[in-house]
Amino acid sequence: MTKKIIAIGNAIVDILCKVDDKFLESHNLIKGSMSLIDEDTAEKLSQLQPEKITSGGSAGNTIATLAQMKNESAFIGKVGHDKFGQQFVHEIEKSGVEFLGKNSYDKLSAKSFVLVTPDAQRTMCTFLGCASEIDPSFIDEKQFSGAAILYLEGYLWDRPETILALKKAIELAKKNHLKIAFSLSDAFCVSRHKQDFIDLVLGDLDILFANENEAIELVSKERFSLEVLNNFFAKNKNLIAIVTRGEKGCVIFKAEKISEISTDKIAKIIDTTGAGDAFAAGFLHGLTHDFDLEKSATLGNKLAGKIIQKFGARFENDEVNHESME
Repeated sequence: MTKKIIAIGNAIVDILCKVDDKFLESHNLIKGSMSLIDEDTAEKLSQLQPEKITSGGSAGNTIATLAQMKNESAFIGKVGHDKFGQQFVHEIEKSGVEFLGKNSYDKLSAKSFVLVTPDAQRTMCTFLGCASEIDPSFIDEKQFSGAAILYLEGYLWDRPETILALKKAIELAKKNHLKIAFSLSDAFCVSRHKQDFIDLVLGDLDILFANENEAIELVSKERFSLEVLNNFFAKNKNLIAIVTRGEKGCVIFKAEKISEISTDKIAKIIDTTGAGDAFAAGFLHGLTHDFDLEKSATLGNKLAGKIIQKFGARFENDEVNHESME
C-alpha cells in the first residue's frame, strides 16, 4: 500500500500573540475557543505585537508534520494573492507537501490571531478570507489515485459549497479505497453541525479524532464517559475513534474495545496550539507504517507533547524528520 495522504483544510497563517485573561474578558472571548471574525476586527487585532507569524490551519499543520516524517503528502486549500497566501504555500511546500490548492486574485488569505494566555491556553480569532471557499471543482479524482488516507477538518463545515466539495471528496475516497479520517476541530464547531457530524461518524468515517470536550459535545453529555462514547462509536463497526485527554493521554475506541494510552508528563507547557494536529500526524503516520493502534497513539502523544513545548503549531523540518519512530 502506498503511503500518500491527502488533506483538505483551511489555509491559514497564524499570528501568535501573548495576552492576559483580562484581554479575553474585555473582548468577550471564551478561553480555548475559536471565533470567526470580520476584516474590521482582524484589522484591530493587527495592532497586537506578534510573538511569531507562521503557517497554521488544523489540517495544514497535520499534513506538514506528516510530510516532515517523509510521508507522501498533498494539501487542497485556497489562498489569496497576498503575502499571507504566499507564506502559506511557501512553508507547506518547504515541509514537503504538494500544494494542490488554488489562488484567489481578488480576495484576502485567511489569518488567525492565536491569543496565548500565561497558562499556555490558546484562544483563536480567525478571519477566514477566501480559505473556506473550496468548491467541488477543486476536487479531481486523479488526486486520489494511489493514495491511502483522506484527512478532513471539521472547521470546513461552515459553508454550503465547501460541504459539497467535501462530500465529493468522500465519495471519491470511497471509490478509490482510501481510509477517511476526520477531526472534529472544536466543540463549538461540533455544536453548530452536530447532526451532520454524527452522520459522518456513523456512516462515512474510518478514523475520527476528537478531544474530550468535542467528544462530550458530540454525544450531548455534560461529562466524559467511556461507556457512553463506546456505545456511540460502536454503531460504526469500521470506525477507529481516538479521543485525546491532554495530560491523561488518549483513549482508542475500536469495535467495542477501549484502550487507554498514557502520555509523559510535560514539565513546562509553552503553548497548546496544534497539540491535536500533531497527535493526528503521529497517529496517521503509525497507521500508514503498519504500527498497531497503541503504538500509533503513543507516537501521537509524543508529537503532541513535543509541540506544546514551543510557540506555534508547526515543527521545523529538523525537529521531526529524525524523530524516533520505533
